[in-house]
Amino acid sequence: MRESEIALDFEFENGLVLKGIIDRVHAPLIVEDIKSMLPLEGRTALLRDEMKITLGISRGNQKPVHDVKKGDIAYMPLGDSLCIYLRDMRTFSPVNVIGRLEADDEKLSQLRQVRRGSKVRIKPSD
Repeated sequence: MRESEIALDFEFENGLVLKGIIDRVHAPLIVEDIKSMLPLEGRTALLRDEMKITLGISRGNQKPVHDVKKGDIAYMPLGDSLCIYLRDMRTFSPVNVIGRLEADDEKLSQLRQVRRGSKVRIKPSD
């Protein structure tokens, strides 16, 4: 793992745990804000194959894109949320891709079973 990367565990209320990595290289200010909040708890919402977790950091775009890949972790300024994408797609508003989940397709598809409004805890990996 590179020095600029931060390994994270996403622990969902239903027992699902996913590992991911965010990288300062992609958006240094956003990643540092997230790092300073760890561990953090949020609520989930699955909309159009993207899992949203409200953060509360109120940042703008740093390196905005509209095209994301399955498993990408991105910050969406519109809605101030961390998003996990369940398929390759074009987003309706610009996002800052800051990392990826380290999960296979089967594990990633389990995110569809997470109830809307359930809690998620994001913490540094051990």
